[in-house]
Amino acid sequence: MRVLWIFDYLAPAWQQVADRLAKTPDISLEIMARYDTPPPLSASIPLSPLTCRHKVDFRARKAIRQKLRSGEFDIAHAYTSRNLASLIGGCRGLHRSPQIVGYRGAISRLRRLDPSNWITFWHPAVSKITCVSQATERALLASGISPSKLVSVNEGCDATGLRKADPADVSDFGIPAGAFVVGTVANMRPVKGIDLLLEAALELADLPNIYWLLIGGVSDPKVSELARDPRIADRVCLAGRREYGRRYAELFDVFASPSRMEGFGIAVLEAMVQRVCPIVTNVGGLTELIRDQRDGLVVPPEDPAALANAIRRLYHDAALRQRLADSAYLRSMNEFSIAAWTARLVDVYRDLAAAAPARAA
Repeated sequence: MRVLWIFDYLAPAWQQVADRLAKTPDISLEIMARYDTPPPLSASIPLSPLTCRHKVDFRARKAIRQKLRSGEFDIAHAYTSRNLASLIGGCRGLHRSPQIVGYRGAISRLRRLDPSNWITFWHPAVSKITCVSQATERALLASGISPSKLVSVNEGCDATGLRKADPADVSDFGIPAGAFVVGTVANMRPVKGIDLLLEAALELADLPNIYWLLIGGVSDPKVSELARDPRIADRVCLAGRREYGRRYAELFDVFASPSRMEGFGIAVLEAMVQRVCPIVTNVGGLTELIRDQRDGLVVPPEDPAALANAIRRLYHDAALRQRLADSAYLRSMNEFSIAAWTARLVDVYRDLAAAAPARAA
């Protein structure tokens, strides 16, 4: 079975999945992607440059069409809506087209008045859409996509890729040794709910030696405003963007993800891999990662008081915090490893290949 991946940017975790797929006996993988320097892939994986600038990109369509003509691909999997539109356009009129697979990471519904959805997810040429979570799948079902076209494929994380050659210390951020650190790693937009975390911090200002380490860019002005509140200002560190910022989660006692909307929660998974106890909101795919009271604590969204109570509980109960962190780590290793993620993709591709003769008939 010949599989073509079409990517904007091939992140390190996807490179690991690609290498595993390339070792699967019945799969031959090729990749088209945007890159400045070729990513470190197995030599057995052909890699071609591709830049998709928008959903109607005739140059990208032509490049994809030429690639499809050069080989008898069984499946073509596009990982952005721009690439999916270009793939569909590139297949138009081909004597033999691959089965087209899309990808969806958001939990927002598709808008019927948005014409771009009709040249991507609703297009009849799409055989399957891989969804990062069941929450994403439910959103597409509610949008009118046929359930036969949808499959949840949870992603994964590799612990070795999160180890630093030069381990950081909380003192690097002006936090004293032995402090209780609540942290997050996020692009701090309003949807991430970091303002709610800082409102919880205000409710916990009575706790001694608790600090807040927030890693990532801040685009929510409310976050910056709350961080300056004199009740907590000397204990909040807005660390900004850091190279490989996800690796700093190991410094936290608690990883907080108070999102208002979340497709899956890779940052939470990366914290689980680093044996950090998570607190998440009951939105999107986060509860597919974290089972309340087993792998972490789950709180309602938009509820700083509930978030503060959960943090206070973990602050006072180190044994509970450790038990939840250990369970989260084991769950990440068993259910959300790179190997498990790859196996889920392989199952999708094999099912499509098995159905191909009946479909062609």
